Amino acid sequence: MSQLEQIIKDRNLALVFRQFLYNRFNNENFSFWLEAENYKYLDKSEMEARSKEIFAKYFLSTSKYELNINHQDRKDLEEKINNNVITNETFARIQQDIKKHMETDAIPLFLKSEDYKKYKDSQTMISIPDRDRSVTVGMIEEFFKNRQLETQ
Repeated sequence: MSQLEQIIKDRNLALVFRQFLYNRFNNENFSFWLEAENYKYLDKSEMEARSKEIFAKYFLSTSKYELNINHQDRKDLEEKINNNVITNETFARIQQDIKKHMETDAIPLFLKSEDYKKYKDSQTMISIPDRDRSVTVGMIEEFFKNRQLETQ
């Protein structure tokens, strides 16, 4: 099991991780990873609109959540979406790259952080102000709902 999967299997730890990234102005990678994971469970009828929303949110140069990916990957993704050549794996390649990046950068920092140590010592949720509980919290809940459906 990867480090990200170990974090995400615990709802509260996933929220602590998300808050850690938010405080470091680096939560877009985790948010995208969750959205791409949840995208895999959409009905085909929902994929076209949702793929365009995700593209606009993370891949347009004007986005405040723009991800740092190579030009060719961005171009290939844009082509797929514009030509409606989409599947539940539309974002899989970029999602995997983002996961690798988090596992070599953000996750090691998180595992050494005070937030992580406090959580592991107490196993309780660290207080997160309501205004900081972005849509990522909803994406985490959707992720767990999809995983639960997968095991049924």
